[in-house]
Amino acid sequence: MNIICKSSALAVCAGLFACGGSQKPAVEPASADSTAVQAPARLDTLITDQDRFSYALGKDLGRAIANVNVPLRMDLVKKAIDDQLDSTKKSLMSDSASEAALQDLLLRMQQQKEAEEKAAAKKNLDEQVQFLAKNILDSTVKTTPKGVQYKILLDGPGITPKASDKVQVHYVGALLNGKEFDNSVKRGEPMEFPVNAVIEGWQDLLMIMHEGMKVKAWIPSELAYGAEGVPPSIPPNSLLVFEVQLLKVYAENPEPLPAASAPADSAAAPAAAPADPAAKPATKN
Repeated sequence: MNIICKSSALAVCAGLFACGGSQKPAVEPASADSTAVQAPARLDTLITDQDRFSYALGKDLGRAIANVNVPLRMDLVKKAIDDQLDSTKKSLMSDSASEAALQDLLLRMQQQKEAEEKAAAKKNLDEQVQFLAKNILDSTVKTTPKGVQYKILLDGPGITPKASDKVQVHYVGALLNGKEFDNSVKRGEPMEFPVNAVIEGWQDLLMIMHEGMKVKAWIPSELAYGAEGVPPSIPPNSLLVFEVQLLKVYAENPEPLPAASAPADSAAAPAAAPADPAAKPATKN
């Protein structure tokens, strides 16, 4: 990771400051013999190209600095910018010392990020353990064989899929805090996939559902994305909360319907009644 390369503003600054003290100032100073009285520059509106360029550069610099997750002294950041822009001022650090300090900063940022992620992962795991222990006390909440907790919102009369079957579902996925990370209902586009192609918690859930059924489910992280998560939408050790409706099961090998029993004595079977010309055929759905 290199914060200098990540910011377009810092890249621009590198070009501006590459010549050190011989670099022409970015802003021309007013001539000493100028007698014109200039109004103070406004800082609440952008009119000229110079205004736009200046603000855009400052905004990008600010964004880069905001991503630094270790404490900084902004007064020294501003002083360094002033010192770099003014060739008459002496820099407090050589270029080699600055580079070494930036490398140390990157290392410190990485260490801080890892510490924060580890603490957040532990917090998520503790919260899901506490939630699941309390949630299962609800008499309407059931558990799949592998430990997915679910509540039936709408029963379904259809068949139950096998691991090798393909299904069509609508779903809404969220974190324990309610933040949605996926929603096929909003997209207006149900998903189709083989049961064995999704996370383990989904497989376990689908294979206890019937076609047409809708459930609310709580999938533990160990049956979802585990300690790694799927940054940035799904943090490590996240309990996933889904509303799932099984719309259709495309059975790979559907079980045949039982055959009708033939009469024991075909000769004794009554002759078929003549067709009623007034009768209408059953409507094919």
